[in-house]
Amino acid sequence: MLHARYRIVLLCAVAALLPAPSLAAGEQRPATVLLVTDRSLAEAWRPLADWKTRAGKATEIVTVQDIDAKYQGNDVQEKIRACVLEHIDQRGTRWVILGGDSQPGGKGLVPDRDTPHPTMRVRDLPTDIYYISEKTWDADGDGVYGDLDGDREAIAYVNPKACIGRIPVRSAADVAAYTQKVIDYESRYPGDGLADQFVYTCPEPGAFAKLRTSAEQISKAWDGGKVRRFYSTESPWDKDKPGDYDLTPDHWVKMLNDRTAGKIHIHGHGLLSVWVLERGSTVTAKHVAQLRNRNAYPVMTTVSCYTGQYDGKQDPAITESMLRQPAAGAIAIVAPSRPGVPVFHNPRVDFPKMLREGKMDGTTQLMTLFWQLGLGKNLTTGEALSAAKAAMTADAVRTAGYHWCLCEINLLGDPTLSMRAKAPTTPKVTLPDRIVLGNRTLTVKTDTPGATVCVWKGDEVYAVVEAADQGAAVLPIAPHTPGTMLVTVSGPNLNTVTTSVPVGK
Repeated sequence: MLHARYRIVLLCAVAALLPAPSLAAGEQRPATVLLVTDRSLAEAWRPLADWKTRAGKATEIVTVQDIDAKYQGNDVQEKIRACVLEHIDQRGTRWVILGGDSQPGGKGLVPDRDTPHPTMRVRDLPTDIYYISEKTWDADGDGVYGDLDGDREAIAYVNPKACIGRIPVRSAADVAAYTQKVIDYESRYPGDGLADQFVYTCPEPGAFAKLRTSAEQISKAWDGGKVRRFYSTESPWDKDKPGDYDLTPDHWVKMLNDRTAGKIHIHGHGLLSVWVLERGSTVTAKHVAQLRNRNAYPVMTTVSCYTGQYDGKQDPAITESMLRQPAAGAIAIVAPSRPGVPVFHNPRVDFPKMLREGKMDGTTQLMTLFWQLGLGKNLTTGEALSAAKAAMTADAVRTAGYHWCLCEINLLGDPTLSMRAKAPTTPKVTLPDRIVLGNRTLTVKTDTPGATVCVWKGDEVYAVVEAADQGAAVLPIAPHTPGTMLVTVSGPNLNTVTTSVPVGK
């Protein structure tokens, strides 16, 4: 039986497909997606907002500067949280995107909320889930947020109404590159089996047992999917003996360029700007620049220390390099912002069980749940991480290490993205030759029952409905000026298609 919080997350995903009426003149469209960014990047984000809106996820852009001027709070982070909660509670926002990088001390384009974790000797852990939390994270009112000793009752790791992700960009060029990758991922994703190819990389034999447990759990939940091992001791590309195809940076680059990994989990050591592979070799920004995997961008998870440190004084982190790389790299990465160490309730007992029996530590468990729930339940990236954290909330309440884990693991990338549980198809769409002005209904015929059909004509018409069992969608519309109406068909296992139809007398 699904955990209660899973059910809520799934209901939110289903609710996004319910029909929305056409807009009356001047009527404000509910913001299904809220994108928070710096004023300097607001216009750069407009193409992504329009793309999402056309596909049925109406997106509103708000700037940190406008939030700072409008909302009340002790600091800008409190004001951002107030704005986000207002959109969630009053305007139906289900996904929150932080569209910008952070810097040390809660500075930067979209500042993070720093939290202290004395057991891990860290005072400035960036924790983005604070922004969607219905609790304040400051029970004792001392201005220190997320201190487990003083703030325990005011900490919440999920909001059942919404989820969050950060796209850690720094420039308009970064925004344009990432936006194009999102469009590629959602409209041109390969149908040749890439979605089924999941590769674990690991050069550390001590982790093999728990990774076997992880892969088994994902495979049971993911119908048709397969997890393969690219370890220092074995790989799918071995020739004469196991492990003779080394886990090197060049072979790692080749794996992506050959489009043999639609999903990747990297297990092993790392630092801010590198992943460590076999014999201490490292994947760096130089290797990311060699990637040529256009339209085949993987979703990734990694436990490697500091690789998700999006608030570092040094920039970029290796995950940021993967996300910012134009026409190559990754589309979304779940990663730790500080040491991705194993955490247990009872380390003395559990650590030996990890080595001998494959017991998963908290960090590996969270990554596994992300894939298990996301692929098994067809959730978006943001929904999947939220559901995984919901499943581990009791652990975080019980043990400080799990609290650390749920705070430091962030989604870097678009939280609205499908995880591509299976290869997508491209829907066929049939429309009338033209639409006459006035109140009427529009019938959109597709070959994909359950698809999301969105009709958009500026501020005059915005309607979203799910295609019925026979693939047809009937939408109420009321265009009152000549022009062009856009019709977009999309879905978790579809490549998004947009067509247009003229509107006139």
